[in-house]
Amino acid sequence: VKIMKLARFPALPAALLSTIAVVLATACLVSLFHGGDESSELLGAVAKKKLEEAVRAAGRAPSTKERAAIEKIVMPIANHLATRMLYTEVAERARANPKKPGHQAMEHVLASSHERSSIEARVKNKLVNIHSGEWAEEVYRKVPHKFRRILPALATQAAHSATLDAFHRLKKQMMLAEKNPSFMKHLPATNPNAR
Repeated sequence: VKIMKLARFPALPAALLSTIAVVLATACLVSLFHGGDESSELLGAVAKKKLEEAVRAAGRAPSTKERAAIEKIVMPIANHLATRMLYTEVAERARANPKKPGHQAMEHVLASSHERSSIEARVKNKLVNIHSGEWAEEVYRKVPHKFRRILPALATQAAHSATLDAFHRLKKQMMLAEKNPSFMKHLPATNPNAR
């Protein structure tokens, strides 16, 4: 991904330049993780506007090093929550229709954009809403105080990325299991509710 030098635009305010840099850096990260397919969803007009507002409220965008440190705190939690919520949703759908094969529940959840956006919203809520439990408390405890104002924007991006990854991993496992029925036998039993 080629990024033009923002220094060529001296007429733009410094805050706008830093916001543009954050948006471009996010686009690069998302395209690296997702092959560029979903980056347009993440950087839609609403997402850009929310990010710009959050950066303005914080006073400045975090540096690359600071942003990486925040992502290192937020992403493992977001990945865990997204995977756990996805598996819970599949299990609930399978329990609701006990006479149908379990893979149909997986197929339904994986094909539903409503389910994906619902899980993404719940992951974001768990990351930033202090009243939602210990996950948000842990995030706020670890993120530097000066960047807490932009945490909702970063959590939105983390929730989006983690949810897409969780759906992608489950689809991949499902496809491998369809091709090779013994694929799942080598995997150890896990507890999705374990912390």
